[in-house]
Amino acid sequence: MPGFLRTDRRKNNALNVTILPSGRTVQVFGGTRLLAAIVAAGESVIYECGGRSRCGTCHVVVRCGWRSLSKIRNEERERLTQLSGASVVSRLACQTLLGTHDVTVELMPH
Repeated sequence: MPGFLRTDRRKNNALNVTILPSGRTVQVFGGTRLLAAIVAAGESVIYECGGRSRCGTCHVVVRCGWRSLSKIRNEERERLTQLSGASVVSRLACQTLLGTHDVTVELMPH
């Protein structure tokens, strides 16, 4: 993603990702995919398409830290518009890169 990870500082900063509704928190580095952070926290998340933004099963709602995430690309935006329950704070965990600040996301039931 051109322009998102502009400095090594963003890649090397540790941040916390909290997953709701369980409240589990995991510490990861900037540049990590949100999906990898969720799995590292021990959460069970389905991603039927293998992380290619085709199924929408890794849909999450960002409750805090939205500005720290990578920009939404066209493929992700198109998939989100097709999902019921998606909102302006929805993301696909497989397409989202973490930045420098703590993030809280809520897993959506499927």
